[in-house]
Amino acid sequence: MNDEALEILWRGGGKAHVHRVAGLMKISADYARTILYSLGRQDYLDIGPDDMAVLTNKGKETLDRRGILRKAEEEKSRTEERKQKISLWNIF
Repeated sequence: MNDEALEILWRGGGKAHVHRVAGLMKISADYARTILYSLGRQDYLDIGPDDMAVLTNKGKETLDRRGILRKAEEEKSRTEERKQKISLWNIF
């Protein structure tokens, strides 16, 4: 669960609201908040009183060490390639 929450933050540009994390993980906002606050206590992210979580360098390093960043970047690259192909079809 913790890796999934960190990955969601990464995919969201390094930050996401508790409700977004909860929706993507298909869990309650209270449970997502508990997970995010736990990760915050371990310095993987910062979470403000507005429930906005921001990935820290320690969180990014952890994702990188576990290979999650590489996987996310590969998926992002494939998505961009698909978008380019689709836009080429729209030209004709």
